[in-house]
Amino acid sequence: MADAISALASPILKLAGEKLASLIQDEILTLAGFEKDVKTLQDKFMDIQKVIEVAEKSPRRSEVTDLLEELKDATYDAENVLDMLSTEMLIWNEMRQVNTCPPVAPDWIFRLKNRSTVHDIHEIMQRFDSIKQRFLSIKDLLSHVREDSVGKEKEKEGPAGSSPVMDPGVVGRVEEKSEIIKMLKSSGNSVEGRVSVTTITGMGGIGKTVLAQQVYNDSELAGHFDVKRWISVSDSEGTINMSRIFDEIIDACAKDYIPVGSLESKLQHSVEGLKLLLVLDDVWTENLEDWKKLEKGLLKAHNGTRVIVTGRTENVFGLSPQNVPIPHISLGKLPHEDCLKLFARNAINGDESDLVNKGVKAIADGIVSKCDGLPLAVEVIGCLLRNKALDTWSDILNNDLAKVEEEYRDEKHRTLFVLRLSYFHLPPELKHCFSFCSIFPKGHEFDKDELVKLWMAHSLVQPSKLAETLEDKGRRCFDRLQELSFFQQQPESEKYRMHDYLHNLAELVSGKYSCIVKGENPSPIDPKTHHIALMCEKVEGASKSINKCKKLRTILMPMSRNSLTDFGETLGKMFQTLKYLRVLDLSSSSVVELPKTLAELKLLCFLNLSRTKIKWLPNELCSLLNLQTLKLLDCPWLLGLPKGLSRLINLRHLEIEEAFWKYRCPRQPPNIGRLTSLHNLHKFCVGEAKKGFGIEELKDMKCLEGSLHIMELNKAERAAEANLKDKPRVRVLELEWAAETEREIARLKGKTPDEYDAEVLEDLEPHSSLTKLRVHRYCGKRTPSWLSRGKLQLLKTLILEGCHNLETLMLGRQENLEVICIKNMQKLREFSAQLECPVLHTLKIINCPDLIQLPRSIPELQILKVKKCNSLKVIPPLIYSGTLVLVDNPVLEGFPGNYSVDFRDFGAYIWRCMITNCPKIHGLPAKYYNSCSASINRKLEIGECESIDFDPLEPLTQLAIDTCRSDTLLEAMNIISEYKFRITSDSVVSLHYLQSLSISNISDLISFPTSWEVQITSLYISACKDLEDLFDSEQSCKGSLPRLVNLCIRDCPKLSKFPEEGLPPKLELLVVQSCISLESLGPPDTLKDLTSLADVCIVDCPKLQSFPAQGFPSSLQHLRIRDSPLLTEKVSKNEKGRGPDWPKIMNIPYLEIDEVHPSPAPVFASCSRSLACFKGH
Repeated sequence: MADAISALASPILKLAGEKLASLIQDEILTLAGFEKDVKTLQDKFMDIQKVIEVAEKSPRRSEVTDLLEELKDATYDAENVLDMLSTEMLIWNEMRQVNTCPPVAPDWIFRLKNRSTVHDIHEIMQRFDSIKQRFLSIKDLLSHVREDSVGKEKEKEGPAGSSPVMDPGVVGRVEEKSEIIKMLKSSGNSVEGRVSVTTITGMGGIGKTVLAQQVYNDSELAGHFDVKRWISVSDSEGTINMSRIFDEIIDACAKDYIPVGSLESKLQHSVEGLKLLLVLDDVWTENLEDWKKLEKGLLKAHNGTRVIVTGRTENVFGLSPQNVPIPHISLGKLPHEDCLKLFARNAINGDESDLVNKGVKAIADGIVSKCDGLPLAVEVIGCLLRNKALDTWSDILNNDLAKVEEEYRDEKHRTLFVLRLSYFHLPPELKHCFSFCSIFPKGHEFDKDELVKLWMAHSLVQPSKLAETLEDKGRRCFDRLQELSFFQQQPESEKYRMHDYLHNLAELVSGKYSCIVKGENPSPIDPKTHHIALMCEKVEGASKSINKCKKLRTILMPMSRNSLTDFGETLGKMFQTLKYLRVLDLSSSSVVELPKTLAELKLLCFLNLSRTKIKWLPNELCSLLNLQTLKLLDCPWLLGLPKGLSRLINLRHLEIEEAFWKYRCPRQPPNIGRLTSLHNLHKFCVGEAKKGFGIEELKDMKCLEGSLHIMELNKAERAAEANLKDKPRVRVLELEWAAETEREIARLKGKTPDEYDAEVLEDLEPHSSLTKLRVHRYCGKRTPSWLSRGKLQLLKTLILEGCHNLETLMLGRQENLEVICIKNMQKLREFSAQLECPVLHTLKIINCPDLIQLPRSIPELQILKVKKCNSLKVIPPLIYSGTLVLVDNPVLEGFPGNYSVDFRDFGAYIWRCMITNCPKIHGLPAKYYNSCSASINRKLEIGECESIDFDPLEPLTQLAIDTCRSDTLLEAMNIISEYKFRITSDSVVSLHYLQSLSISNISDLISFPTSWEVQITSLYISACKDLEDLFDSEQSCKGSLPRLVNLCIRDCPKLSKFPEEGLPPKLELLVVQSCISLESLGPPDTLKDLTSLADVCIVDCPKLQSFPAQGFPSSLQHLRIRDSPLLTEKVSKNEKGRGPDWPKIMNIPYLEIDEVHPSPAPVFASCSRSLACFKGH
């Protein structure tokens, strides 16, 4: 694997060379006399690069590998020197800008200050010269070895076009095989002028070639094709020779006569009229032109010709399923059961039962699990264990499988040897990104954006020539690695994992440069280590070894922990010693303050202080001019940010939760506009421009993305300079003015407040990519032109709140607007005559007392909420399906007179209707519930509507009635009971869909009526002050409520006892709360007979004296008793032991009782939901 390791030498040189080129362009190098030294170093880089290109293409000999390793060390050291010089130049330029440079000969002083850098550059050049000479001394040897190896490789090649040998031990992939064979035999997937092709892709060792072999040799295809040919496409360099492919197909067709001409014409002649099956195995190219050449050569073949292509990327041959509509088989991990069969065949030449008989099934399960669904690894490890003793099996289970393979087999038989090819074909940039991942432990779940930030901190992601950010480029690199199966996305998650074998490859490639520290006293760390992951609770034991790693670049803590990592007193010394650190992760540590030696970390680009108790960030932090990412998530004690934060001119990510800006940081640090690379600034509070808080600070912050909240816009003097139109990545914008009472008249400059606000809002036109806009306390009388003319074509959500002077809402045509929320608009009278929002599905209007008119037509509206609109009398028929909420609208009646329908004809398929305190509404919309389909959940909530007419009322699933008289409830229930059945021409259809009934604040309700049968499963009774009996005596509740599962009663002060005849038989949940007169739960067997009862909650029932005499059924899992002292006393400890009722509850698994906690009690969802129902419908 030495070639894989040394392959990193040239990209390191390339990266350092690019840094040199950018440094030379800075004028301070010339002024300070550094230009000559740096240019000479650049020449050395170019010279040695040519030698490396020869060395890296040659088979490895020990002397070559040693020199390449030495070159890498020298290049890394050169990179450190160049980064330090670049940083000093950055600091010096900043000092010159703010006039803090020494007044005399500043550039001479710069050279004097950095004279050690000159010495370091000269030392690097000497090392490069020495390495170059030693390479040149073996140049002839390299050429000889290369020529010799080419001859040997040719000798090893098998006969062209030989059919693959079928492995009798193949298992699994039955569905995939069947699907491919079906496609090969089908005549329906051929397109005129196209050759039918199927791709099989997946990571190395996943079984692509094996599956293709199974298909190729399957008996179902015998005689189906005139010609079959298996072609191994890629050689060891991963190149593709199209001429060889053409020759093999021509040879397979075996035509007697082949005319003279181009290779393409020869191929067309050879295949004419023949039905071919071609397998192109192990294709690496992604060039669609190569495939088009082959396809053109095959066009004269029979239209039943089929081609199978295997490769490691979905875009093999440029045939990405996203771009080309072809059959694509993407192979994932082999299921554990199939892996176990494969393992058994290779290890003991048997099956799973033989593993059981030999007593090794458990060990085999463990070994197979470690292979993580990779068939090649299962097969290799199985072969290694054949004829091995049981002790060997146990040893392999407890060791790293890659190391086991290395110990037992030659390199070319290892699983890593196969996976190495994937690495070999990566471009240099991706090789670096992949090898860095070795610092994370196996099984780590990668966050894409977090990993990209770490790559950026180490300059592994270079600026793109395209119009994209470094982050975009990094995400593109990650996506490319995922396409090549280096990462696999976790199911139903945004996290990614790397297969253990690929992690082994990353460790091998990274070599001595990465180390994971485990335990308090770890083994010594190689001084040349660059990256350390700390997986220990105390760092002091490892600090001596860490401090010896003078070239260390990364300290990472990749594992989430419950306990905090303790650094003790080590941080200060570490910062003094490790001056080349780029990444410092102190998250979840015991750090409460940072030492002043933090300023020594001049190259630091990534600092994570999340989940610490840090209170203040020292001013020294602001001297870290290279810092790109500062993470301060979940730091509850952090009280603010340093005033000098604007010095961090390279800061790209400032990660703090929104609560910090809202409660602990009243405004951003001054001069924030200097952070022109910053991506996230959740809040910007406008203030005095002279103090660095003017809105013009936003002008050059073009990289801002996500959400931006601009506050106190009443202080904005030159709003247009915020340049919001030039911020395409800001998708959520909040514009907020102070309350009118807090405004300063002096700022108005002779204008009225509404004129001033209108001008400001007009100048704050956002980019057309905005998706959500919230405007709060705007005092203008007109809608800004950019909104009224429909310029925000991607806008999905519009929220206007507290805009008191706006009378008419003009929106223009909004093609993508989905949600409009209008709140606290005191003078709003109407919308524009025609609201052109073709996809608008939600309209909420709250507290608009002057509103008299709504839009007449919104074709896709699904949710309409109108609340506290004191002047609104009519609502057009806007909703076709969805939710209607009408609350506190005193004059609302129904439809306008010029409509030919009344309120009952309002809609068609409304599944939820809530009408509360709308006294002039007399009837329900008849068509709300006109479908008898039980699959739609329909809910009706009525409150404070004494005169409402329930007839006709179509089938419901949920009904909630609040604040009305009992006759209103009775009317509704009688109508529901009358609609029990409907006779149609074909059958009798049941209309008993009501499942849940909630009643609250029903005056004069003495008992719940049982005179009619309903099939409800949930009954909630709340705040019925006159309720004396739970059920009336006309009919037993067991008959009238036969399906009741949930019964919840709350705040019924006159309820004194439960019914004598007992409770509904299928009850599972019983909740009784704040029933202050309740003395008895009924006869002795009330609860004992409820064989399905699982959950009982009794809260605040001070007169309830005891549990039923026969106790609870064995089905009860959870009992909760709170604020019911007489009950608690019956089970609590006393001088004589437990109370008399303790035997009744002692066997219940989960108890929650005041002062009694014999067993842990989980949160029971049923009880929680029921209690929540009492808070509102």
